[in-house]
Amino acid sequence: MRKRKADIIQTAYIRQIIERMQSLFNEEEMMIFAIVLACVTLLPVFVCALRRRSQVRTVSMFVFIIYIFGNLSYTILNREVISSTAVILTPMSDFESAFYLDLGIVGMIKELVRNGPQAVLSSVHIVSGRMAKEVLLNVLLYIPMGYLLPFVSKHMRTITAITMIGLLCSCATETAQLVYRIGCFQIDDIICNTIGTMIGAVAGITMTKVWRIK
Repeated sequence: MRKRKADIIQTAYIRQIIERMQSLFNEEEMMIFAIVLACVTLLPVFVCALRRRSQVRTVSMFVFIIYIFGNLSYTILNREVISSTAVILTPMSDFESAFYLDLGIVGMIKELVRNGPQAVLSSVHIVSGRMAKEVLLNVLLYIPMGYLLPFVSKHMRTITAITMIGLLCSCATETAQLVYRIGCFQIDDIICNTIGTMIGAVAGITMTKVWRIK
């Protein structure tokens, strides 16, 4: 009975997340997310399932190169030069514009640790759909990097090392946007990218341990 109740709560939690994602992203964007998620997360695991562990690094490197090209296309290569740019160093300004937290950041973290993510979802309210979408995109953009690096290199099996790479790449991207006047330098973008890298790193390191990738 207890397990069934937990499954019902988990299902309701997943449904809430999907509904909120659908309110922010259109069907085309959701389809793109699904394709990228499948290629990034399932392809290395699929190779492992076929007992081709020796080919995991090659396949992961191929996916990683495609991801890097897509990342650069989205953040630098396909952007137009703008008339003026800016440096926004106020941390969490995008978060505050996008979301309202009933419990506050500290309270939300405490609740998250105590009772899990489903306990805090109802306390998070979207203030601006546009800003919420931008924050989530910046997080999602760097999750593949954190996830793929442990598969690409056996030397990338610590959360700290992978997160630092994500941080440095994000700083380089924001600097390039400022120098070439194709965007603003925003500290919140770096924070979101770093969070995304960390999330991906946890998932990637876990999967390499599960499949015993050397």
